[in-house]
Amino acid sequence: MMHSIDQAGRLADVSDVWLQKMGYTRDEVVGRPSTDFLTQASQTYASEVVLPEFFKTGSCVASYDLVRKDGSVLPVRLHATATRGDDGTFLHSNAFLEDLTEKRELEGRMQQAQKLESLGLLAGGVAHDFNNLLMAILGNTELALRKMDKGSEAGHFLVDAISAAQQASDLCRQLLAFSGRGRFSIQEVDVSLVVREMLQVLDVTVGRNAVVKLDLEVPGPMAEVDVTQLRQIVMNLVINAAEALGGARGLITVSTSVRALGRAYLLESVLPETPPGNFVCIEVADTGPGVERDTIGRMFDPFFSTKGPGRGLGLAAIQGILKSHGGTIRVYSEPGRGTSFKVFLPTKDTVAVSSDERRLTKSRGAVLVLDDEPSVRATVSRMLTHSGYEALEASNAEEALLYVRARGREIHCFLLDVTMPDMSGPELFGKIRDLLPEARVVLMSGYNHSDIVRRYTVLGLAGFLQKPFALDALLATIEGAGSSS
Repeated sequence: MMHSIDQAGRLADVSDVWLQKMGYTRDEVVGRPSTDFLTQASQTYASEVVLPEFFKTGSCVASYDLVRKDGSVLPVRLHATATRGDDGTFLHSNAFLEDLTEKRELEGRMQQAQKLESLGLLAGGVAHDFNNLLMAILGNTELALRKMDKGSEAGHFLVDAISAAQQASDLCRQLLAFSGRGRFSIQEVDVSLVVREMLQVLDVTVGRNAVVKLDLEVPGPMAEVDVTQLRQIVMNLVINAAEALGGARGLITVSTSVRALGRAYLLESVLPETPPGNFVCIEVADTGPGVERDTIGRMFDPFFSTKGPGRGLGLAAIQGILKSHGGTIRVYSEPGRGTSFKVFLPTKDTVAVSSDERRLTKSRGAVLVLDDEPSVRATVSRMLTHSGYEALEASNAEEALLYVRARGREIHCFLLDVTMPDMSGPELFGKIRDLLPEARVVLMSGYNHSDIVRRYTVLGLAGFLQKPFALDALLATIEGAGSSS
């Protein structure tokens, strides 16, 4: 970004990049005071600190917050130099503006991690000492209860005291998990098996309106974890997803996979200091209302909740558990498009990420596969995953439309079977394009539907695959769909 300011402090010229980032046309900005595009705080800083030094030395480096046309703030670092006449008169200034958005976000994540680390140290110390006190309280209370005569009124009081102390002990366990010191019994476990077992237990909790879809690798990926804490992670995330739906009809998807994560991807996670390597991924996604970007940054604060104050340590405890295991978590959400939590636990054989793995880790995008035949869905999904895509599976039109509403903009391409029991692929194509006009849709079938292809190509159909198709044909069609949009 570059701009030039004249003697009167007005914008004389701006670069195309300046216009693009700020959202203006050239006619809307040239000739206006440069301070019009600063926040109030930056205007004060400029007049009181920066400009006096600039006119004195003829150059300056300063950080400002610009205001875009839509009202959002763009943080920049300005490098300005003055041009003067032979008599020393100020003629104009030229400045290069460096976009600090990514740097600010990274600094914010690092500060958040440091803040939570400090809170974790405090929480761990308090929990450790309080557990010692609780041991004495519980032990002595139980001994006193055993000395009481059966039926004694005082005995009922002691039972209530023991119950309260046990609840306090449970809270201490959450504090220890949050602090990253709650790791007790490490063993190698099949993550898919643990997830499946937990979902059977949580079936009633999830509610009748929630459709739970499992996409678990079998045999499951292996990780060395405390299985009790792994169950806590799954339980908290699934209950959060169910609560996000608020009793409304919706989809909760739980999947497991193995991912190779590089440094760039991990820097965007909740624990950015996590070293690169191979990880078991547990993803829990819902089609609820989603949350604002600012809320995502606060999700892992102790006792923060969008459902009312004082709900507990749920996500903060998950962060602590993952930190103690050398893992991390990423959150994806957008208002009206649901939420996805991706938990990463190091595999037993974690190794450094190769350049090829980094290429695959930087996902080529998500592809939704709609087919009522499980074996077809599984096969196509494996082909996509092998090629670096994220595979999403739907067995009917309702599930596919839930994905469109939840993650539509993330989906690179939709692969729809032509013949489906509830709604045909061509019918669903129309509904998807109504919700997401830019959607890239490819139909697939065991038959050569040349008439359907001709009819829907005019309406924006991106391609057709006739089953059975090879991997090269699949990739060529998907990539062709992307380039033609």
